[in-house]
Amino acid sequence: MVKIKLVLISVFLFGMFEAIGQESMMPNVSYPFLEKLIDSAKARYPRMRKMNHKIDIARYDVQLAKMGWFDGLTLSYLYNPSTNTTNTGTTPTTLVGYQTGIFVNIGQILEKAPAVRKAKTSLAIAHDEMDEYNLNIEQIVKERYFTYVTKLEVLNLRTKNAQDAETDMKQTRRRYEKGEETFDNYSKMLVITSVANQNKVESEGIVLIAKANLEEIINGKLEDIK
Repeated sequence: MVKIKLVLISVFLFGMFEAIGQESMMPNVSYPFLEKLIDSAKARYPRMRKMNHKIDIARYDVQLAKMGWFDGLTLSYLYNPSTNTTNTGTTPTTLVGYQTGIFVNIGQILEKAPAVRKAKTSLAIAHDEMDEYNLNIEQIVKERYFTYVTKLEVLNLRTKNAQDAETDMKQTRRRYEKGEETFDNYSKMLVITSVANQNKVESEGIVLIAKANLEEIINGKLEDIK
């Protein structure tokens, strides 16, 4: 029982040393690279393209609504050929040749003004939605990038700790083989090394997940962002 407690204390101290070694992640944050990630997300993320398509459709609807003003106007023409006198000797009084006219449907014209306003409002809403999502996607990219940098820094620290533990374990094993170290200390070092390696493997998985989440929002590989 005493041995188990000593091992747990050693592992706890090892974790404290890891936390102390983690001074700051800020030097690893690249804001120019972050801006490139945001630009990539805005240009390549499928939902952003969908928002642009909605704006195009709304703009086209405005054009159609404006063209609808002509729906209330009807152009007509009538052709009357030249007419000879009738059997009675009288000449008809009808006009001869082409006759044109424009008919105005007041009801239809009055309906077009609300239709144009509605189309313009839909276009404004589409622009507002785009502006809102631009802000949202910037926030999402920043959060995922900072998470990725944090997890990567933790992995680097745990990798170094695992390497240090491996070095200490080899030295302890050599001393134990020479009879200069007790079996208890050698066993503790084995446990610490095992925990350090396990922490490293777990961090590797966490980094891969954080990287995948970031690549999902930028719709590409981080390595392709120059």
